[in-house]
Amino acid sequence: MNIKKLTAVAFLLTLVSISYSDGIANKFAISEMLAEYSYRWDTKASREFADLFTDGSILETWRGEVLVNRIEGKQNILSYAEQSHKVRLIDRQTRHHFSGLVFKTLSETAAITENMALITHQTADDQQPIIRSSGIYRISWEKKSEEWKMSKRILFIDSLEDTR
Repeated sequence: MNIKKLTAVAFLLTLVSISYSDGIANKFAISEMLAEYSYRWDTKASREFADLFTDGSILETWRGEVLVNRIEGKQNILSYAEQSHKVRLIDRQTRHHFSGLVFKTLSETAAITENMALITHQTADDQQPIIRSSGIYRISWEKKSEEWKMSKRILFIDSLEDTR
């Protein structure tokens, strides 16, 4: 091989290596943000929870083919979190147990992930946590200013009921 070919091969290998490293770094950053979702919600840190989302983000919850809940916009997500934490969840500790994170798509500025979720609640009267819900989260991510944010979070609640 001549020096030009060796240089070209070395350059291409460097680009592939950088691209691979960037992909790993992006996956790690998104994984960290997903963990923050659980911690911020479960510690009732409403404002910090809302900061995980883009300004025009959407939260949806589905049971089968039925849309159960839809919240649009970061400010409305903050209001929903504050209301939930101060009223509906005031007397209980929630835990979001996430597993099975997969990357459906990943680019430098966008990603779609799915993960399994098991959600538990525990009140002062409960001897152990009680499973309240389970399902799959599908999250669309956007990278802006070197930070990953959720642009759409869909929870598909497990259900054996026919909702049609």
